[in-house]
Amino acid sequence: MESAFSLEHFSAIAADLNYVLLFGQPLPELLCTVWYISSQPAPSVPLVLGQHVLLVSPASCTYFGHLKSIVRLENSYLDVSVSPESSEYDPFIPESCHIHLPLSFILLPWTCQICYSHFTSLLSRNKHE
Repeated sequence: MESAFSLEHFSAIAADLNYVLLFGQPLPELLCTVWYISSQPAPSVPLVLGQHVLLVSPASCTYFGHLKSIVRLENSYLDVSVSPESSEYDPFIPESCHIHLPLSFILLPWTCQICYSHFTSLLSRNKHE
C-alpha cells in the first residue's frame, strides 16, 4: 500500500509547472502562514527572488507561490515572504506566507550580500570582545 505522501509525485508536479520543490513543515501554531524549510535536500541551483516555489510537507500541505522579498536575515537563515500564485488557487487565494530558508539556498541581491557580510563581521567581532 502506497503512503499518502509521495515526494516523487510532488517532484513531478513541480517539474511540470517549472517550480522549485521545497520540502518543509508549516508551523501549526501559526496556521500555515510560516514554514520551516529543512536544509536537505538543497536545490541544485540557488533560488532567486521572484522564483516560483512549491512548498510541501509530509502532512500533504502544499503551497504554490513565488519568493517575494527578504523580510529578515539571521545567522544562517533568511525569513522570506512568499506570495501565493493566484493562477493555482482561483477563486480562493490564500494569504501570503513566510518561509525560514537556509541562507545557502538563495542567491542574495548584491546589496543584501554587503549587508550580510557586514552583519556577520560585527557578530564575530562581538564574540571575540
